[in-house]
Amino acid sequence: MNYNKFLMTSVLLGGLCNAQNFFELINVSLNFNVVVNVETCTENKCSGKATIDLYDKNTMRKYHTFFSYDFYLDLNENQKPVFDSLKKSVVLGDFNFDGTEDIAIRNGNVRHENPFYEVYLNDLDKQQFVLNEELTNLVRFNSGMFTTDAERRRIIAYQQNGCCWNLTSEYVFVPEKRLLKVLEFEEDTRDPEKVKTVKREFIDYKWFAKTTIYPRERYYKENENTERN
Repeated sequence: MNYNKFLMTSVLLGGLCNAQNFFELINVSLNFNVVVNVETCTENKCSGKATIDLYDKNTMRKYHTFFSYDFYLDLNENQKPVFDSLKKSVVLGDFNFDGTEDIAIRNGNVRHENPFYEVYLNDLDKQQFVLNEELTNLVRFNSGMFTTDAERRRIIAYQQNGCCWNLTSEYVFVPEKRLLKVLEFEEDTRDPEKVKTVKREFIDYKWFAKTTIYPRERYYKENENTERN
């Protein structure tokens, strides 16, 4: 028997037997087993301070430990983590398109509304995750976690102001591994009769903007047809 695997199993089972706030998060990562220990749990949620340990799935050795001062998990009727809640508390993906798995850890909320995440990139040379200030600030100053488009190698952030104003921003990593904004799409639906959009693109080191005003009914009909196609 692989000793490391046996040790890992023993630790997990011991934690699960002795405390209801100790969880192994299944199927949230391709390369890591994720183990979370949360300070406070009730019947339907866990919150507060948390320790998040990542174990390499191949070696079963601990790869990195993260700390959150304001973690959150929803629990189901069996007091197991709800999978959708897991995906919102421990987010894994290739955020900088270098072929390695990165991680974002939930740590409170932004302005008491949207979840806040600290974003870490996997540094293979150092064999550890490193906090990335730019991506963390991208979460801090927008409406929650960004998404990625691997095909176009874009990082996409969203801002919302009430029901009727949205801003989508797209970024790329330039060779120095810094974020560069290359597109903004603003949608303003506050007028009851029309919708205003502004598309701004960064092309050849210059910004170009195009403003379009649609009749409200036509705008939503065209969007609906686009989504269907």
